[in-house]
Amino acid sequence: MARRLGDLPAAFWFQIATGFAGLLIAGWVYVARPRDWGARMFALTGLAFPFATCSAAIYSTRELALPEALFRALSMTNHLASTVFGMALVALFAVYPKRLVDPKWLLALPAVFVPWYLTDALQLAPDLNWGVRLPLLIELTLAIALAGAQWHASREEPLARSALRWFALSTLVGCSLFIVFVPGHSLLGWIPPLSQGYAFGFFLIMYAGIALGLRRYRLFDVDAWAYRIWLWVAGAGMVIAIDLFLLMLGMQQALSLGGALLVAGWLYFPLRQWLWQRLVGRPETSLEALVPSLAQFALLDDARSRATYWDAMLQRAFSALQVSDAADGGSEVTVRDDGLALYVPALVDMPARALRYAGRGRRLFSTRDASLARTLHGLVEQIVTGRLDHEEIVRRERQRLARDLHDNLGARLLRLIHHLRGTPDGELAREAMHDLRAAVAAIDAPPSLLCEALADWRAEVEKRCAAAGVELVWEQRDALGVTLPPRIKATLGSMLREAVTNALKHARAHRITVVTSVDCGHWQLTVANDGTASLPTQWHEGFGLRSLRSRLHDLGGTLRLDGDGSTVRLSLQVPLKNLKP
Repeated sequence: MARRLGDLPAAFWFQIATGFAGLLIAGWVYVARPRDWGARMFALTGLAFPFATCSAAIYSTRELALPEALFRALSMTNHLASTVFGMALVALFAVYPKRLVDPKWLLALPAVFVPWYLTDALQLAPDLNWGVRLPLLIELTLAIALAGAQWHASREEPLARSALRWFALSTLVGCSLFIVFVPGHSLLGWIPPLSQGYAFGFFLIMYAGIALGLRRYRLFDVDAWAYRIWLWVAGAGMVIAIDLFLLMLGMQQALSLGGALLVAGWLYFPLRQWLWQRLVGRPETSLEALVPSLAQFALLDDARSRATYWDAMLQRAFSALQVSDAADGGSEVTVRDDGLALYVPALVDMPARALRYAGRGRRLFSTRDASLARTLHGLVEQIVTGRLDHEEIVRRERQRLARDLHDNLGARLLRLIHHLRGTPDGELAREAMHDLRAAVAAIDAPPSLLCEALADWRAEVEKRCAAAGVELVWEQRDALGVTLPPRIKATLGSMLREAVTNALKHARAHRITVVTSVDCGHWQLTVANDGTASLPTQWHEGFGLRSLRSRLHDLGGTLRLDGDGSTVRLSLQVPLKNLKP
């Protein structure tokens, strides 16, 4: 009597749905990547899978026996589809993600397994174990071996290894579970039986995993999950292995499982924690370790230094092999190129950055990395913005002070100059006015070259020496290419002016020699005179020399005084790096 559709059990429909679900997934991947040999082999497994499930669905859910011819045809269809599926799986691991062999060598698989299948179809094999189950176990073993070879071949390609890790896990877990619970029960006997109809559901694990691996969908997120599942599977395998070992030693079945769980708990869980730290919990630079370095941004006063320091911090945080300018824009931190790159948007006066090859090229960037980069980006933005706001407030305050000095003190000095015109004190008033204007100009003046500043200082010193009737000898060596910010220029000019004033005021010199040079990364200035002052060792330093030492200390420079009875020399030395804008 014919059965109605409503009479068919759930296992029948489950096998039909599983077969066509695998076919649809494989077809989706093939359509997306038709030229990829990995996608082609995956599509071949998808073509074979429905033949295996549909034929099995008919004979495995029957309550009564089928006609011999029909049952044999369905059984041979199932065996052929399973054999083709296994060959395609082996071929998949042979060509993806690295092509281990030339595709033409894949023909060796049907050359071996098709004749083996014919021995089963022609009833030349001793039994089903030799005819179909053993070939399936061999194909699974070959797939595992090739997966290991792929792991070694992709050791320097994090994207390929991540894809392999995920779909190898899902493939081997799905196929292994099916073989363990179906053929394994028949071969070994001690494994609990499971209906073949529902065991086909294990293959959907494989299809979902391979689809993610071949399409490389968010591998940077599923990477850690792959490790977790591997560890779970390893734990289950250890329990089964210990349980089997205890049974072989003669322990009762009621006690063996408890003993296996106890031993696995002692051995596996500490090992699992160690493996997790080694594989997934990689020693990354944490946010707490980077917090002290963030404060350095508040001390950097130019965009170039901040950009260099930002690159160094990103490299340290993610151990990226490459940190470069990002060509495209964007306002969010994002993981790109399937996890090979991390995009960090522009930050205040620093350009957008693209980080590539995290963990020195051993892993992919993850959403956890993106979260850390987003936090760093926000903190640095607050620090740098605060620094720039502070500089703007200081600049405005300096401008206010400059206006007050110019409008109030400058006006009074100008009145004093007019009042003292033609008197000796008039010259002092004009010098005071000159100093005031220089101080005001230094507040907002642009950077200037050292050679230009030396020309201005020389003109000033020549004028003062001529007024005092003192001969000036000026020796100037290479000072090209050195740029002085306004504040530094004013400070150096004040130091030179103070050194010349001391020679004119205290030494009663006839000749003053000024030697300036740039050598060995330092700017050097020597002011010598032939006056009659005592030796420097006998001097009592006044406010002028103390001011010189204080100014030099701020610039990281040194002051030296020496003499030989006929000449007194005052020497200054300042590192060029401290003279930069």
